[in-house]
Amino acid sequence: MADSKQGELTLLVPDPESMPVRPGAAQAALECKGIRSTKDFPADLTALSREQLEHHYQAMRNSHASLTRSRAQLQRRSRELTVARERFLETLRGYEGRMMELGAEKAEAFRIAQEMHRELEAFEKKQQALDGILEELDAAKEEAGYWSIFSITRLIERMRRLLRGGDES
Repeated sequence: MADSKQGELTLLVPDPESMPVRPGAAQAALECKGIRSTKDFPADLTALSREQLEHHYQAMRNSHASLTRSRAQLQRRSRELTVARERFLETLRGYEGRMMELGAEKAEAFRIAQEMHRELEAFEKKQQALDGILEELDAAKEEAGYWSIFSITRLIERMRRLLRGGDES
């Protein structure tokens, strides 16, 4: 048998001299693996025999079939990657939304903490003022006379203003 190889294409044709009749196209076994370049095929067909024409035609069909399969696989993978990318972006947007919500909650919690701190400072300031008034009240009780009563009345009035939310003075 004579082997003629071109690229990855192999044509197995029995030796024509040992055969009594010419081999038909059905007897030729053709192997084509993968996609072949158009340069692998002859541009001028006039010099080719019928068997060579059939051989190249079958090789082109096999190459085209391989190319079609590869293209279909590429399209399928492309669709899969597009779906995966969309799912990833959707998940990313979800995370972004959650991060924004958490950030807003954190900012609100910080604002509340600041307000509580200001209220605690104001309470502490009032408490110190009340303690001061109570000390003055104790000192005024020790004294006797009109000024003592006047002082106690004035201190009680200051205490009322302070407890109602006003200033101590």
